[in-house]
Amino acid sequence: MKKFGLVTMATLMMVACQEKNAYTISGTLESAGENDSVSLQLVEGRRLVDLQKVPVVNGKFVFKGVADSVQLAAVTIGDAFCQLFLEPGQITVDLKANQMAYALGTPNNNAYEAFMSDMKALEDEYAEIAKNAQNPELSDVEIAEIKKQMGEFEDKYYQAMKNSIADNAGTYFGLNNLTNSYYLYSPEELAPVLDTYIAAFPTNARLQQMKKNNDISLETAVGKPFKDFEMPDVDGNMHKLSEYIAANKVTLVDFWASWCGPCRAEMPAVKAAYDAYKDKGFGIVGVSLDNNKEAWVKAIADLGIEWAQISDLQGWNCAGAKLYGVNSIPATVLVAQDGSILARNLRGEAIQEKLAEVLE
Repeated sequence: MKKFGLVTMATLMMVACQEKNAYTISGTLESAGENDSVSLQLVEGRRLVDLQKVPVVNGKFVFKGVADSVQLAAVTIGDAFCQLFLEPGQITVDLKANQMAYALGTPNNNAYEAFMSDMKALEDEYAEIAKNAQNPELSDVEIAEIKKQMGEFEDKYYQAMKNSIADNAGTYFGLNNLTNSYYLYSPEELAPVLDTYIAAFPTNARLQQMKKNNDISLETAVGKPFKDFEMPDVDGNMHKLSEYIAANKVTLVDFWASWCGPCRAEMPAVKAAYDAYKDKGFGIVGVSLDNNKEAWVKAIADLGIEWAQISDLQGWNCAGAKLYGVNSIPATVLVAQDGSILARNLRGEAIQEKLAEVLE
């Protein structure tokens, strides 16, 4: 009897635990065909891993299961898609063809839907600004005003993201936003944010790696001395970063790669800064995160790059990038001739604005 009682108690506890962690996803899809099925998939990095598949009956479907932890997931069928947080509770999804849907009913999903609604309003605001920019009859003054509006919008958009991350500290929704948007912060800004999230998620490996990278970035923050490294140029000749810094009043260390679309898009601004200030003591050294020499050399020619280029052809394992905590590109470090770091991650017109400040 005692043994039976213990087994029964253990079974009841297990059932109670499962009920506590149970989830139900109730969804609708009015455009579903007679034999259509909807998939529930876990998001693992850039992959979708099948978890369940259920039929759509009279335009409705239901997933049921147990979620021992909160995970990012997706409900998909054809071109209808809903990203959601798989967590205990009653979740509802209204799928529509050719549309991104959002789930409701549980804390992380409610926060995600509210956030995306706010961001959609901001994106609509930007679309209106971009539409106005297409007018071929704009004067120089009007063009300058639109550029100013675009810059202000970008600041507002990034601040909205940071506000959401701060307001949702300790939640999986906030954690997901942080791991996707950490690059919006300076190393000094990011440090306390990471501390807050690590306190809530002490075993999260991604957060631990982000903290490690950010600590490295803090060692090479504005005002700190640069860190030297040595790499070969396109001809295989070895060069130290210090050679270029000693040769110029100011040197821009530009981390990029031939395969990086944003890097290539940024190159005209870098080239414009070089042309405007190369005779005033400004130099550039490109540090490529390529691992294919042929692609690297071709990109240098295609983009009309005239300044020094070095690379160890190790991709994201680039020794120089690791020294500076670079985990997204393009990334830049502006260094004075005395070796002090003047600025980090200057882009677009901000490069020339900073050069005007330090060279004129």
